[in-house]
Amino acid sequence: MPGLGPDIDEVYSELGTTITIIGRTPVVSEKVIYEINAQGTKPFIREHHVDCTFPYDTSLVVGDIVYMPTTSRYYMIMNLTPELFENEIVEYAGVMYLCNLPVTAHIVRPIEIRDTASYDMVSGWQVIKDSPIYGLMSDRIFGSEIEQESSVGQDQVWRIDLYIPKSYDIKPLDRLVVSSTEYYKIESVEAYNYPGSVVCLLVEDTRSETTIIGDEVYDDDY
Repeated sequence: MPGLGPDIDEVYSELGTTITIIGRTPVVSEKVIYEINAQGTKPFIREHHVDCTFPYDTSLVVGDIVYMPTTSRYYMIMNLTPELFENEIVEYAGVMYLCNLPVTAHIVRPIEIRDTASYDMVSGWQVIKDSPIYGLMSDRIFGSEIEQESSVGQDQVWRIDLYIPKSYDIKPLDRLVVSSTEYYKIESVEAYNYPGSVVCLLVEDTRSETTIIGDEVYDDDY
């Protein structure tokens, strides 16, 4: 006797919104029922957090990036919580974060390589993840630092949070390049708050600029 899950699945087939999972081959599409977060007093949450439910047999995993044609936007699956009825999973509840990184962003890592002509060790950069990169950048919602040496009073120094899939394997001291004009250094990586994603603390990267050559980036002044 079939459980309740397949019956609820029919509701998704009729009323659900189609999403496409990025990076799956062949292409995988699923149905989601979602609503905009109602916390009107918190504009960030209302704009970037989407409450949703998925069928009991979803193939999604936390950290997946999905595209929703009806909104023309990309989202990251932050969590999936099974909803149970008589000890059987009937659907999943979850939260998606809106991805606002430009598609031209990429991640590089400082390395040392040996020059093939002079055999000298040269400081350089290696591309860890090329575009497109999907994630959510935002001003840090909770907590800030106080600039003690401010000439007038004490100013708050705000940092930027980056929510990004754990599969990108981003590490401290990596560089995030956005639209070839903005450079951010990964100051820290919090890897235990969410099962499929990490939260990176970004600061302005004042290290020298780079020139990308193929899969590697060279810079004699690193």
